[in-house]
Amino acid sequence: MAVLACALVSGCGNLPAGVDGDLTNDWKPLPAATAFRPATGACHAELTQTGTIDNYSPVACTESHLVETVAVADLGAVTTLDAGLPQAFAACSKQATAFLGADWRTGWVVLQPVLPGKQAWAGGARWYRCDVAETSPVDGALVRRTSSMKGTVKGSGKLRMTCANPTIKGDSVTEMHPVACASTHTAEFAGLFESTAKRSSDVSSDALADGCDRAIAKFAGLSDDSSLASRIGWLGFPPDDTAWQMGDRAIRCFLWLNGEKMNGSYRNAGPAKLKIHYSD
Repeated sequence: MAVLACALVSGCGNLPAGVDGDLTNDWKPLPAATAFRPATGACHAELTQTGTIDNYSPVACTESHLVETVAVADLGAVTTLDAGLPQAFAACSKQATAFLGADWRTGWVVLQPVLPGKQAWAGGARWYRCDVAETSPVDGALVRRTSSMKGTVKGSGKLRMTCANPTIKGDSVTEMHPVACASTHTAEFAGLFESTAKRSSDVSSDALADGCDRAIAKFAGLSDDSSLASRIGWLGFPPDDTAWQMGDRAIRCFLWLNGEKMNGSYRNAGPAKLKIHYSD
């Protein structure tokens, strides 16, 4: 038994040539662990608010996808995920505008900043990912694409808000059907105004009217005076409360002449074309 025990423990004999008995001194050190970080330029099948290695499955932008990552960067000195979200949204707004070719808020576009999960955040991850998606003006659903969104809001880009035929039920717009401004339409995108309200639901109808009147006056070449409300009507679209809390406070304003048919753009139309034809 003593001999057997000796054999199990050490072999008790001479070591073969080339074997020194040290099981670790020739092993290469393991590579340092690298934290997960998403890549710019990737597309993804689904929209998400939190990015983890488990839900990260990028696809080529030529394949069917919902969102496209336009930038990945690092947050500044923030201590919580909640504090990081508005900072990421502000930075992503600039990145998305540069990528799309014009202010992303003037297009049929959704902007979604993506932050690390709680576990990764606790471990020191401070990256943020800027994702954009196309949204349908008809029903607000996200649109699956098989191409990049780069430059799609610039100039005559396909996602740029221009002219449309809205479906209106009561006081609500239920659908927007984009059309070329050269064709007959009843609404035209005129611009934005930013609200200081804490929630989108806090924006009053008077505030919407004042803000959209000013945006349309600038767009159409009208004086912002007492006659303005008798010359134009408007449709105003605030962001939903989720986007509002992230930092999107811009109301999208469309010129609307109470259903009157328009042909061509009304940019710089002036008072000669937009005559006084409403009354209190």
